[in-house]
Amino acid sequence: MKKLIFLLLVLIIGPSLNASECYHYHTSTQHAIIKNERGLFYQLTEKDPNGFSYVRQINKPIKGIDLATYKAIGEDESTFMFSDKNGFYQLEKNRQYEDHSAIYSKILGANPNQKHINGRLFLIDGKWSYITAWGKDTKKIMLNELPQNITNVKCFSSGLYVKSDKQVFSVYIDFYTQKATVKTIPNLNPAQLVYYACNPRNNEDFIADEQHIFSIRNDGSFEDITPQFRALKVNRKFNQLKLVDNPTVMWWSDKVIKKREGHSVSGRDPLTGEDIDVYFSYYASTPLLPKFGNSSYVRFQNKIYPIWDDDFSQSYDIRADVSKLEAIEGKLFKGDDFYYFEADNDYKIVSTKISADAKFFPGVYSYRAYLSKALVDDNYIHFIGDRFNIHMDNKKKLTSKVVKQLGMFYLFNNALFDGEKSYPIIADYETLSALGSFVKVINSCAGDMPNTPPVQVKYHHFFKDKNAVYYLNEKAKQLQIIQTADPADYKADNYEALQELYKIKDVKGSIKKKTSSDLNYYAIGGFALAIFGLGFYLIKRKL
Repeated sequence: MKKLIFLLLVLIIGPSLNASECYHYHTSTQHAIIKNERGLFYQLTEKDPNGFSYVRQINKPIKGIDLATYKAIGEDESTFMFSDKNGFYQLEKNRQYEDHSAIYSKILGANPNQKHINGRLFLIDGKWSYITAWGKDTKKIMLNELPQNITNVKCFSSGLYVKSDKQVFSVYIDFYTQKATVKTIPNLNPAQLVYYACNPRNNEDFIADEQHIFSIRNDGSFEDITPQFRALKVNRKFNQLKLVDNPTVMWWSDKVIKKREGHSVSGRDPLTGEDIDVYFSYYASTPLLPKFGNSSYVRFQNKIYPIWDDDFSQSYDIRADVSKLEAIEGKLFKGDDFYYFEADNDYKIVSTKISADAKFFPGVYSYRAYLSKALVDDNYIHFIGDRFNIHMDNKKKLTSKVVKQLGMFYLFNNALFDGEKSYPIIADYETLSALGSFVKVINSCAGDMPNTPPVQVKYHHFFKDKNAVYYLNEKAKQLQIIQTADPADYKADNYEALQELYKIKDVKGSIKKKTSSDLNYYAIGGFALAIFGLGFYLIKRKL
């Protein structure tokens, strides 16, 4: 009977345990506080994986703040901190869905001499307090262990790193018990301290002085990884490394220090003689830092290796002077001409025979849409996809001198090309530019059950030239002039303007422009009215 009940539960719950596909898994969100002529606003912006197409943008007014004295005083991953002449405030980023106006909390009254760290820690009556609030519910958590003379190293919402002139501290805030745990991070010299900010998704940053280095996380926890660096015989000062901006943690000085891909090697701490697991590698190679995207390759002994190959077990076959190769994007390199990975052999780099003088355009990755990178010379536009093959027809003859990348399109040969379809256009080639695009989400999620509708989104694209504003009408396969829109009134990357253009895209009419003569008529009329009023006043006075 128990087995039968278990089987039924599996059948019922099982499908929900499988990951379904949802569009918002791939989008990115940004939070901001915007101050403009209309006031102060909390702004949430969600964008497509391509980084520029809007999914939505929400602007909620922050009411009751004095604009003249408004000042941003701090931010962490969950909260904005700010002040005005009346006090100090906090606004949570991810809880702004209940009202038309943004919800924020006043945590302290005005005090121009109030000492604080990132708007989170406040020195009150000689003691540090961590303050958090939502609505009218404000909580203060005392941190009696911290000296008064501390300064900020890095603040997260529940984990903080601060230093005095003698020590470095970690702070963990337990919101459930409303208590703080303060620990001294040993051996670190505060005067030499450097903070290395890594990829936020990994939740692992680093702090170091000359001789010690620690891994830190956003909950206030830390780990001394100095023994691992000693075991690797790293001779550089740990606070003088150059952090490579990359999803994989990697530093570079004369050698590369890199976090290994999911495994460790055994090593020995030369200071203590202890056998330890080492989760980093250290070798005399040079990272090939691309002009676009993340670093994927290193150069070692005039050969190219993938960044994940910690032991240099698999080099790439290339007939060129590797020291003269420059990483461009992904598998594309530049030397005497351009080089790329052969489609049939991921470890063979071949010459594309495309001149090094060709202009490069990076790839655009949108949701289920890909505009491949391209190289443009005097005669052709060459499309360089992820599976490039020099024997395939991957180029188009150019009949136009102007080639542009406009959002999710290439402009050439009097047409917009999205990687598959061409949309012939009639517009001013020289001045045509992309105003931006937004996404209409038709079906946001698809389940794992049979016949479940797939995720479906539609992109709406807008452009302008010196003469008009345009909407890309995919049904008509052409640029549609928005008749009542003046190109002088619209700038690129403005969500509200794109929404306005979509509403008026089919409105018939003409652009109404103010002329200098119109302005003169107003001035003349106003002057005449003033003279008439003055004359009437003088006549009445005489009577």
